[in-house]
Amino acid sequence: MTDPDYNAHLQTIYPGTQWTISRFSHGSINATHRAVKTAGEAGPSSLVLKHASPYFVDDDTGRVQPFSIKRQEIEAAIMTLSAGIMQPADGSIPTWRLPHFLHRSEGKESELLRTEKDEVASVMLIEDLGNVRNLRDTILAFAEKPSLNVDKLVANIGCILGTTLATMHSAATARAIENSGVKEALSQQLADDVVWFLAMELLPDYLAGAPRAKEYFQWLVDDVQRPRHAYPPCLMHGDFNYGNILMPADALETGKSQPIVVDWEFATSQGRGVNGDISEFLSMIHCRIIGGRREQAAPRSARLFRQLCASFCSAYREEAQLVCTMKPDDLNTQLYRSALLLSGRDILTFANDACADYANFEELVQVGLWYFERAGACVEEFVKESNCVELEKEDEGFVRSLFIFV
Repeated sequence: MTDPDYNAHLQTIYPGTQWTISRFSHGSINATHRAVKTAGEAGPSSLVLKHASPYFVDDDTGRVQPFSIKRQEIEAAIMTLSAGIMQPADGSIPTWRLPHFLHRSEGKESELLRTEKDEVASVMLIEDLGNVRNLRDTILAFAEKPSLNVDKLVANIGCILGTTLATMHSAATARAIENSGVKEALSQQLADDVVWFLAMELLPDYLAGAPRAKEYFQWLVDDVQRPRHAYPPCLMHGDFNYGNILMPADALETGKSQPIVVDWEFATSQGRGVNGDISEFLSMIHCRIIGGRREQAAPRSARLFRQLCASFCSAYREEAQLVCTMKPDDLNTQLYRSALLLSGRDILTFANDACADYANFEELVQVGLWYFERAGACVEEFVKESNCVELEKEDEGFVRSLFIFV
């Protein structure tokens, strides 16, 4: 089978150039490469090339999962949005940034990349971000250099992430998209089957052994597929986690705290906010914090992860202003319950996928099950006084701290 000729493809976009290509080791949704220019004047000195097929192959199972190449149309649309569309109204608070979009081509792979495949492919070129590392690795590196500067930097990162995400989830952003040139692209919902495969298909196995396993799974399925309540649609990232948040490798030395958020293929303007994007982000970090309770080397990193989440949740709460009355007909109360169901799912999924060797793995499982149990079968059960008392006992209290209770 002929390998894709990325150099030839780049030459069609930047005539007279030559490039060396190296593949990034992470990621399975796209084949992602760094291209460094070795000859010619046109184009940037380096860039990132993302090659999308109409499917991806799961690293663990080898299963081929369909995923439309139009996902790159969505990602390109997000990156071309005006920077002001996701900033607080007064523009005074720092925000994250996205890579700069350069170019996108779509067509038969045999024509785009000189392979033997006639399937349709998409190739997108974006800014090369240089020497960066993901947020998890950034926090672990910070933990090796404890100082007041580290604490301030972590708090700033959490604040920027929380504020910008709340702004992105806001009704104001939804209205701005309605009046933008990318409305049609962002209204697509291409990832539902992929999310089911990645986050739902194995959940019954992860719930196995819990006394109410079937009930828990059904409550979640109903909330995802047949929600009783009309959750307001919003712009969501769809895969918001610390692996898709990048920081400059020299952030500590330079004091740069602006995160770069990447990989927007799962995004949609018809998504969920506090009961969607946030659960994956908090759940993955929550698992790391719980795991660190038994590891002698982990207290410093666990403290920084906790500080990151605390500043994130506080900033999100202040920007989103989700006032929760704990009444059955209150929208934010319904969102709170939905957020707990998603958190239970994501903690159990990440625990089984990445934390099975933790000494306190069972503690992770019990925390995940707690979220399902407290969500209950319906909002009427959720708001009972006895359950409200138990909700105040949430491990670390992250989800609860996203809401304002009156």
